[in-house]
Order: sequence, then structure tokens, then C-alpha cells
Amino acid sequence: IRRAEGNLHNNIRLNRFSNDKGGKEKREKLSTSLQEIKNLQNKMHIDFSLAINISVKQFMEIKFYDELMQYIEKTQFNKVKITLEITENIFINDLNYILSLLNKLREQKMSISLDDFGTGYSSLSLLKRLPIDELKIDKSFVDDILNDKNALSMVESIITIAKNLGMVVLAEGIEELKQKEILENYGCNLFQGYYYSKPLKIADLESFINQSGSK
Repeated sequence: IRRAEGNLHNNIRLNRFSNDKGGKEKREKLSTSLQEIKNLQNKMHIDFSLAINISVKQFMEIKFYDELMQYIEKTQFNKVKITLEITENIFINDLNYILSLLNKLREQKMSISLDDFGTGYSSLSLLKRLPIDELKIDKSFVDDILNDKNALSMVESIITIAKNLGMVVLAEGIEELKQKEILENYGCNLFQGYYYSKPLKIADLESFINQSGSK
């Protein structure tokens, strides 16, 4: 679950595609998940957002874009409500191909999120070239902000850079209210972690949303 304060229903996230498998199994999971969440949206009458982890291997498959568009059309999922999360490791591949594909996805009004920022291959010079809408601060940075001034300074710098590039900032690994308050004060927009919820199965998601919405 990811959330902006006071706006839980608009920010639902499923972590189903974080491994590095590709092929038929991945495609089936992607299609099934879009359909499951679309069914839940219809049932609850809430048009919340969905962020999907896409592995490097899956993203680099030749048919990835065409199949994704087919799944979206089949489920009638609102493309504006989809965020595709990619990791920095993807940029060790053909950069021109990746930039072209990212731009095609954004032309379809989907958002792109750069996951685990600061732990992989991207640089500041590359970051300014990327068609990225959202920057995710890795949990390893967030873990120590309450007792490590260097970690706090680094997170503050990441948020400033992202804001200067017009990006939304999401912090992973929020486990305490104090972490959220500090990051929010620095301008972080979205928060994700056990402070809000542990990972949920689709069967538990509806009750969680109902309980959270009634608080």
C-alpha cells in the first residue's frame, strides 16, 4: 500500500512483479492482476491507482509493450491510473531502446516510476534525460534517517533533486510515524511501508480499504 495523507483510496500498490522472471508466467500474472484490480475497482466504485513492478527481463521482452496494451484494452483499465515501476538496473541495457519505450508508455498517459533510486546504475546526468514521473527513495536510505545525519542529508538531497526535475517523490520502508513526518516536511509526496500495511493478498485488500476509509 502506498498513500498520500488523506488520500488512501487513490493510491493502491501491488508488489507482484519484483522478481526477474519473464515469459508466459509473467504475462499471465500481469493480465490476471489487472483484471483482479479492475474487478475490485468496479465493486467498490473507487478508481484508485495501481503501480506495477516490472522486472528488467520482462521490460526488455520485444512484445512487452504490445501485450501490455492488449491487457489494458481487454480489462478496460484506465491507463492514467497505471504506474509502471522500473529499477535502475534496467539502464545497463540498450539505453536508446529503453528511452524510446518509456516515451511510448508515457504517450499512453501511463506514469513511470524509478524504483530503488541510489542503489543501482543511474547517475544524475542520466536522471535528467529520463522520462520519469516518480522517484522512489530506497528503504535502505529511509531506515537510518532517525539516527544518522548523513542518511538524512542524503534523503533530503534526493528529494530536492527530484523536485527540481518535476518528479513526484515516494519513500519506501516507512515503519514509524516520525519517519513519515520528517520526509513529508522535506517535500516527500507518497509513503509506503509497514506503518500503513504489510503486503496484502487480493482477498484482504477490500476489507483493508473499507477499514482505512472508515477511520
